[in-house]
Amino acid sequence: MDHERNDMTSDIDLRPIVGLLSNEPEQVIEGLTVDAIKKHRTLVDRAERLFRIAHPDGLLVDKHPSDAHVAYLEATIEMHAQMCALTTLVNILGRTPEV
Repeated sequence: MDHERNDMTSDIDLRPIVGLLSNEPEQVIEGLTVDAIKKHRTLVDRAERLFRIAHPDGLLVDKHPSDAHVAYLEATIEMHAQMCALTTLVNILGRTPEV
């Protein structure tokens, strides 16, 4: 990774990923980014599906969270964690690739 690309990363980037990919060619980073975008879309769909199961009325207020609500929370956490990795990949690549 050249110096210019490194300067484009932000403070919220996952530094281990920045370091891991520092010497990788752009085509490798682009491929990883495309895969991460696809995975993110899958995780978003899963979280939305679990929300509809856990909260068919669309309300999020639960005094006693169900197993379905906990599954929704877990899916949402996974989706947001993966989004951090995706954001880092897009920042390293310097653009959002077409998927």
